Amino acid sequence: MQDWRPSDARSELHKALVSAQAADGGWPYYAGRASRIEPTCWALLALSAMPAPVTPVIARARSFLRGLQQNNGLLLEAGLPGPNNAWNGLALLADISIDGGDGGPGRQALVSGLLSVKGIAVEQEATPVRQNNRLQAWSWTDGTFSWIEPTAVCVLALKKAGVSSASVRTRLAEAEAMILDRVCDGGGWNYGNAQVLGQDLRAYVPTTALAVMAMQDRREHPAIRASIAWLKSHAESEPATMALSLATLGLQIAGESADAPRALLTRKARDTYAFGNRHLIALALYALTSTEHRARALTVS
Repeated sequence: MQDWRPSDARSELHKALVSAQAADGGWPYYAGRASRIEPTCWALLALSAMPAPVTPVIARARSFLRGLQQNNGLLLEAGLPGPNNAWNGLALLADISIDGGDGGPGRQALVSGLLSVKGIAVEQEATPVRQNNRLQAWSWTDGTFSWIEPTAVCVLALKKAGVSSASVRTRLAEAEAMILDRVCDGGGWNYGNAQVLGQDLRAYVPTTALAVMAMQDRREHPAIRASIAWLKSHAESEPATMALSLATLGLQIAGESADAPRALLTRKARDTYAFGNRHLIALALYALTSTEHRARALTVS
């Protein structure tokens, strides 16, 4: 079957995403499932960046997300024991992409909620893992260790929110120290650790792209330069929609050419559409249209 042309890929993914919105205003991962925060946030990022955003679709999605916000400011899906910190970072990015400004009480509460949670710290003792376990950044959920993905998303979101108090600067500095502490040998990031039992672990494209985006204002640091170079040379090594989309965005935000992963992502667009995962459709649409919108929702001034 013939691949879609770039314009067809964007058009078909856009139509698929709009038509897949659930009755409650959110998007599920797959048809017939419950709406979830992650695909809804990426759908909002993608649709709000289009030249002619469909206002009612965006309004219903924002209403869905607002309905999940708890008294502590964080969004919580029904049936889960606690909030997912990475998804709350995405929710902050989506809100900023639509409204800008200070966002009102809801956004301020979300910022406060993100600042109130952190990964657990462990005293540095004999350990098989080469890392500073005292550094506290963001975990996936409360009471667990800090990981690269939730930390990168939350750092990026808080930088984008423009909150600049002394306490926020201190919190971001520790999170950045955690990201730098976990850089793999040769650049890039694994999901958690860089080395275990004396064995260097491999970097992965999605985690590296997210960390590069979070550290885009620290590009002068040698570890970030090395990681951008690693991402550039490995951008097509994981030929899956998520990896190619994040690689495209990470390279573009880092000021590098993203033509190669974007071209491969375009060739895979028909398969992405057929697979039917709304999260991946939204992510691919945002990446494929980033030559026009310049990934402004993920770019720190």
